[in-house]
Amino acid sequence: MSRMKRNEMENSHAAHTLPRQEPKQGSAPDKRQSSMTRLSTAIVAVMTAAALVLSPFAVTGQALAAPAAAAKPSTALAPFVKLGNLNNKQIEYAIKHNLVQPLNTVVKKDGYQLTVNGFIADKYELIVLFTAQTDSKRAFTAQAPQMHELQLTDAITGKAISDKKVNAAMVHGVSPAKQNHIMHGTALIRLTTPITTAPQKVAAEFRLTSLTGNELKQLEAVEAQMLAEAKKAHEANPKNKTFKTSPELLKKYNALKAKVKKSAPLKAVFEIDPKVWKQESLTLTPDETLEIAGHQIKVSMEMTPLTTITILSSDEALFKDKAFMEKFNKDYYPSLLVKSANGEYKPQEGGSAYSYSDNTLTIVSENYFLLDKPQSLRLDFKNLGENKVTKQFIVDLSNQ
Repeated sequence: MSRMKRNEMENSHAAHTLPRQEPKQGSAPDKRQSSMTRLSTAIVAVMTAAALVLSPFAVTGQALAAPAAAAKPSTALAPFVKLGNLNNKQIEYAIKHNLVQPLNTVVKKDGYQLTVNGFIADKYELIVLFTAQTDSKRAFTAQAPQMHELQLTDAITGKAISDKKVNAAMVHGVSPAKQNHIMHGTALIRLTTPITTAPQKVAAEFRLTSLTGNELKQLEAVEAQMLAEAKKAHEANPKNKTFKTSPELLKKYNALKAKVKKSAPLKAVFEIDPKVWKQESLTLTPDETLEIAGHQIKVSMEMTPLTTITILSSDEALFKDKAFMEKFNKDYYPSLLVKSANGEYKPQEGGSAYSYSDNTLTIVSENYFLLDKPQSLRLDFKNLGENKVTKQFIVDLSNQ
């Protein structure tokens, strides 16, 4: 049991980043950078009563393959290591720690071939690794609102594996150079409420979008023209923060986007190795509260190999109170950092999902550090307008 500490920290500096909602599926990689800021006020709290929870989701993923120290991407998984998508680091981490169930499930329909190469999951997050191929004259592309889609269901019960009524999957793909008819991709579903009954068999139904090769080249040329037009306008008037694309270019752009075609449903059904669901879960609770905007807030955290769940709770109905939430979002926007081997705190890149009740705010964030045995975590609360950290919560994991 660790002791709780409180102190004031002044003239401290720390790297930080802001968690945010997921972008739309198919969006470009998020190259967020951390910045340096002066801490005006900080609360350092060592989380206590840490418990290693072995539930239906218990033990590490090492049973899926060789020990982590010997883990190397198989030939089938190698293309997914450097995709450059939003959760790229998480996929590398999953492969390193043998959390990937290798698969080779193939479905063919109407000139498309889809291969499910791997499956990664915990009770809050599911990731499907896939490879798609179509006619060499076509090119995979995702152009809003026509995006790649995945509907994931329990193949036995037929129920959707999501806590949302709409398609919750983010599907991102990358084609090899000069091979736009081939795509290596990932499909991510992040849940705000955990899976309580782990599915034994899953049906993954994809619908993929594409243009002809010539249409994609034309679209890319128009996009380059639009970018050049915007750059020229900015150079002419740097103070102008808004710019409208010329009607002629916009018309060409929309006409080409309208030609995007969606494939027929490509449904791959595969069984889940029960070991996928057996994962280590670390639960941490504090022995005292954090004062935010004049109110006492409790902080608790649950960490699985793929997910960090941060719960801020209060005896008051604060998180549906408009005045409190305006103050909270302005002055106490939360972000999570992990202490690296060199002693520096680094932000976790990736997406987060938020859910609210009267008394709680739950943040479900991407995790790729638990099995690397970090020394500590830091939860920063940031004033967005002044670009500074106003409160700080440090979680000591050195004795876990």
